[in-house]
Amino acid sequence: MEQNTAAHSFRVERAAAWLIILAIIVFCLVYFSSFLQPIVIAGMIWYAVFELKRLFGKVSIKNRKLPNWLLTILAFVIILLVTIGIYEIVVINLNLIIEKSPQYIANFKSMIANLKTVEGFEVIQERTLELVSSFNIQPLLSGLLNSLTSIAGNIFIIIIYVAFLLVEEKFFDKKLKLWIKNSARLENITSIIDQVATATRKYISIKTQMSLLTGLLSYFILLFFEVDFPVWWAFLIFLLNYIPYIGSFFATLLPSAFAMFQFQSFWIFLWVFLAIQVVQLLVGNVLEPKVMGRTLNLSPLGVLLALTFWGIIWGVLGMILSVPITSVMVITCARFEQTKFIAIWLSETGEVDLT
Repeated sequence: MEQNTAAHSFRVERAAAWLIILAIIVFCLVYFSSFLQPIVIAGMIWYAVFELKRLFGKVSIKNRKLPNWLLTILAFVIILLVTIGIYEIVVINLNLIIEKSPQYIANFKSMIANLKTVEGFEVIQERTLELVSSFNIQPLLSGLLNSLTSIAGNIFIIIIYVAFLLVEEKFFDKKLKLWIKNSARLENITSIIDQVATATRKYISIKTQMSLLTGLLSYFILLFFEVDFPVWWAFLIFLLNYIPYIGSFFATLLPSAFAMFQFQSFWIFLWVFLAIQVVQLLVGNVLEPKVMGRTLNLSPLGVLLALTFWGIIWGVLGMILSVPITSVMVITCARFEQTKFIAIWLSETGEVDLT
């Protein structure tokens, strides 16, 4: 009896300890977000540089591989130029949309006012006009632009973080071996790191290819319908496709709604929405699963909860990172008996690899 009581007490204490640790982690993620987010962005840039270096490392000139320092500089410069180019595209297009937003709002008001009146629609029409009249999209767009400017303001510190990560990279294996003396434990941790890197690499690679394809096809659709700023909307569709479930829906809804404002027609909204949605369904539900398979083995409910949690904690950045973070949690937790239950509940089938 005493043994059962002691065992029950131990389980309660362990559960309480887990809850306290979780609360501390959440508090730190929220309270230190302004400090942690630039580090996370720097980590993402470092990973992109690392992968680009790995690809360039396969190139040889006169049967000689390029030196590591040259690969690092080349990959870093390319990533930096791409980042600056994307930032410029976003800022320029947002400024243009802000300038034209009064015209689009006026178009929408005119479209609502010119609708043929049907029985029972008068009240809806009046309320819609009141809502549109009170709604001003400029502060929303200006807020987004200010957020991007704020990120750009942190670009210097992010570059510093990336530089130090690149320096630390070559000493990581040595520090890991000095830290962990037990060969079996070292092999286990090395295996976890390799598995995480492989799964993350495959996810990011395939997701990027599928998002690029979706964005490119959507660009031609928007060009066909003569929607303003097709490059901006195609880039937004590409970016939002990294956010599971809700990302593809908003990637379809936003340019469709904009087309409606531009052309003062509900029909153009319907056609653009359906055309882009067909692309989303074919690429996201047919092509992507065939290419990616079930490598990540993630529960849809687990992904949705992770999406909600990280979205609340870190906004759009958190939503984009929700799937990689959940995948890392499953792979890592599966390797330890104490945390195996977390991996089981977050996995799609409940079957996790402990080897």
